[in-house]
Amino acid sequence: MKRLIGWGALLLLLAGSALWVFRGRSASAPAASAAQVAYSGPDPARRGAAASAQDPATTLRQRLATPLDAEPLDRDWARRIHADILARDPSQRWWLLPFAEVYAELRAAAEKGDARAQYALGRRSADCLATMRDDTPANLLSRLDQETEFAKDGPYAQRRMANIRQQTRDALARFDACSGLDRPWADESLAWLERAGRGGAEGARLGYVSAWARQLGGDRDALIAGIERVAAQRALAREWLEQGRAAGDDSALDLYIDAYSGANGLYPRDRVQELAYRYARDLVQGRRNSQFDSLWAKGPMRYGQDLSAQQWDAAEAQGREIFKAYYEARPVWRNGKPPSLPPPPSLPPTSTPPQVEG
Repeated sequence: MKRLIGWGALLLLLAGSALWVFRGRSASAPAASAAQVAYSGPDPARRGAAASAQDPATTLRQRLATPLDAEPLDRDWARRIHADILARDPSQRWWLLPFAEVYAELRAAAEKGDARAQYALGRRSADCLATMRDDTPANLLSRLDQETEFAKDGPYAQRRMANIRQQTRDALARFDACSGLDRPWADESLAWLERAGRGGAEGARLGYVSAWARQLGGDRDALIAGIERVAAQRALAREWLEQGRAAGDDSALDLYIDAYSGANGLYPRDRVQELAYRYARDLVQGRRNSQFDSLWAKGPMRYGQDLSAQQWDAAEAQGREIFKAYYEARPVWRNGKPPSLPPPPSLPPTSTPPQVEG
């Protein structure tokens, strides 16, 4: 994860700005009426038998075929970011280009023993598995309906709806691309990540932990069906997670938080441990945004009634210990401070300011 963490921060910012990875398509669209802005598809009450007579994928594609009410936020901004990343490090094409476009190249390099290619192939294969599980047309259609209801009011409803629809198009395109690939990539994702981890690829070991947790950690049937194999994989995941923490990799903190919250099956659920790692993560991140001194002095914010004062004290003390043992002596930015990004496009004003007389 030598340089990839820095670029990961860029990609997270893109996601936070609602700008998804895309294929270089032009995103122009005609204007439409305010009624279309409020709801871009047929009224749910009138879809009736027509919607139930077809599968979710067909319904979703028909909904997305409706002309957009406004152009999404400047997608050229995302193009510029990606172009800058590739100019700095051409190897990032394995991560930034659509998986289907680089799959054959990745597999060929991975089979020749390139640990970096093995990591990229395994990680992106695992991402594809998650896409096929979570971003099915039925799920996307349901989320589109929910988002439409939330987006139809407010000062930027038109822009927000355009972005939601474009995000859904991008997610559907990824689902189609993953569905069109040969199945071996899916069945071998953990195997490639294990090979990459044993081969020393940066980030591969924690990538294995993350992929194992997503694929098997919450699947009780899978755990029971392959108990010996899965137990061995879990033991390896725990070992590599502990190594990541010992190396001061703060992404390990997120995996510990998920583990102790009961989300991934790596460890039994433990609320005190979960909050201890959350506080440690806050301290690590606090050094990057000038909030560390306040966080250290005040401790974690105490909320809810599920923990006693003594348990909160224990979580605070352990969080401090985790930070001091593994992160205090590490650089604030493990791979160097990420380069600054060009500012995103600004939203247009929603109304004309009132004129001041005199």
